[in-house]
Amino acid sequence: MRLRGSETVLAVDDDSAILDILADVLKPLGYKVLSASSGEEALAKAALHQDKIDLLLTDVMLPGIKGQELAKQLLHRCPDVNVLFMSGYLCPSMGHSDTDQRFEAFIQKPFSPNALLRKIRKLLD
Repeated sequence: MRLRGSETVLAVDDDSAILDILADVLKPLGYKVLSASSGEEALAKAALHQDKIDLLLTDVMLPGIKGQELAKQLLHRCPDVNVLFMSGYLCPSMGHSDTDQRFEAFIQKPFSPNALLRKIRKLLD
């Protein structure tokens, strides 16, 4: 499985250290990374971004707009975006009533760079 990519990832986490790690893992492999520390900031960055956003990589628990609501709002604007939720809590129930399978992808924190890259490629390929 190839782990490199050229896609744009919108990474959202209220922990700046996690955002730094995500950028350090993804950028050297060719991904473009947009980082945001809240759902509101992510939506603002997405609105300003001229190109396609291929993947929303978001923490489930965020201040303000939570990860699930962020995903719903972003999918309304960018219907082709893939979504990967992450959380330090055990596989949270997304509680999403829609049958949209884009709300089912999840990775448990902490995760290895390799596990993250494999999950991302599975969603994008």
